[in-house]
Amino acid sequence: MQFDLTHSLRTYLEVSTGIKSVWVFDGVKLPVERPLITVEQMQNNNELISKQGSFGTTFRWQVGLTATSIRERLILQDTIRERLMKNIELISATSSDKLGFFNVFITAETPISPDDISDKSSYHRIYFDVIVEQTFTK
Repeated sequence: MQFDLTHSLRTYLEVSTGIKSVWVFDGVKLPVERPLITVEQMQNNNELISKQGSFGTTFRWQVGLTATSIRERLILQDTIRERLMKNIELISATSSDKLGFFNVFITAETPISPDDISDKSSYHRIYFDVIVEQTFTK
C-alpha cells in the first residue's frame, strides 16, 4: 500500500502541476532545476481500533517545494495546497493499474530558511506534512 500511495502522490503532483517531482530516498540526487517538488515518506502510525480486529494506519509524507523566488514559492504553495485537497487516483506502482482514489489531509505547511545563507539552492522552500488514514479489518 505504501509503495502505491507514494508513487501515486508523486505522479499526481508532477502531472497536475507540471513541476518536476522526485521521490526522496537514501542516496537520491536531486536535480538542480527549480521549481522542484519532493515527496518523502515519514513515520507511519498504527492503532488498534476495535477488539474485533480492526486497526488503522496513518501514512505520512513530507511534500517539499523549492522555488526560484519568494513570489514563485507563494504562488506554487497555493497551487499545491489546492491540488492536495482533491481526489488523487491510486495507481499501482508495479503495473500502472488504476486501483481507485484516495484523499490526503494537510496537517502543516512549514516554510524553511536555509541553514547557510550562502547555499542558494536551499532558498524559497516550504514543506507540507500530509497524511492518509486507512482502516483495515481482519
